[in-house]
Formats: sequence, C-alpha cells, structure tokens
Amino acid sequence: MAGTLKEQLNSITPALQEMQMRKEARVKQFMEVQTEIHRIASEIAGRLGNEAVTVNEEDLSLKKLEEFQSELQRLKREKVHMPPSLDDKHELS
Repeated sequence: MAGTLKEQLNSITPALQEMQMRKEARVKQFMEVQTEIHRIASEIAGRLGNEAVTVNEEDLSLKKLEEFQSELQRLKREKVHMPPSLDDKHELS
C-alpha cells in the first residue's frame, strides 16, 4: 500500500464502514431471534419474559445464528403443542 497515511486511511475507511454496518445488522438479527426465544421459553415456563437479552458479540457467525433459529423453531413447535393455560380458559368464557 503506497501513499501517505491519510491516503491509506481514506482507501480503507469505506470497507471498515461497510463491515461495521454488516456487524450491526447481524447483531440486530441475533437480538431479534434471542428475544423471541426468551419470550417463548418464558411463556412455556409460565413466567414473564421481560428481562433484557444480551448478544454475545464474540460469535456472530452464521452457524451460531442458525443454531439460535433452530432453537426458536423448536420452541415454537413446543408452544403449539402446549395445553391451554387457565388464563386462556377464562378468556373464552
């Protein structure tokens, strides 16, 4: 890489900005999936799911995201097969 330090910095800045935007988008995907997992798991357990979810930014790989998405699908299937709660019965009356 030739040129002044300022020229070198200017040449890599767009790539760094693109990488930061991609990271932010990936963190958002993780947050959405993990929040939904937490919400459904809390419903299944009969708890309120209002705790904050923290994304581990050390592993934002597609493989890890797919693992979370698989867990979410499993929980959704489990929730569908749950018997109605007592609250649901009162709403139907």
